[in-house]
Amino acid sequence: MKLPLRGGCQCGSIRFEITKQPMTLYCCHCTACQQQSSSAFGMSMLVERDGFRYLKGAPTAFEVETKSKTAKMGLFCDACGTRIAHDTKGKPALSLKAGTLDDRAKLRPVGHIWVRSAQDWMTFNDDDLIYEDAPDDGYFALMERWSTQEHA
Repeated sequence: MKLPLRGGCQCGSIRFEITKQPMTLYCCHCTACQQQSSSAFGMSMLVERDGFRYLKGAPTAFEVETKSKTAKMGLFCDACGTRIAHDTKGKPALSLKAGTLDDRAKLRPVGHIWVRSAQDWMTFNDDDLIYEDAPDDGYFALMERWSTQEHA
């Protein structure tokens, strides 16, 4: 992918850029992502913190309930409500909502997580990495697959 990548919220109050290659891109089919995205799944791009910055505005944060002991924050535009990212304390990367990127045409997720919650009509490619719930390998296989994919 040609850097920098830029994006923002629906109303334009928040703008950001990514200056380091994303670590991976996957779809999450958990019920929380379905509800948050008002769709069948959420598309998440892991982006290293030191390769991400806000150009305009700043998101509002709220704590997202999780089953783990780690606090996860939902970052969103308080003007239009667009979810920008999830930020989990102690993790090296943000989980950016890839639909907020200006150029989404060439995004191709390399896998799917929480497919046990996927809608019955969902179909998956034979070569996609599929996880019934959260990846048990620290997202390693998703990151490795992404690193070998061409992102024209």
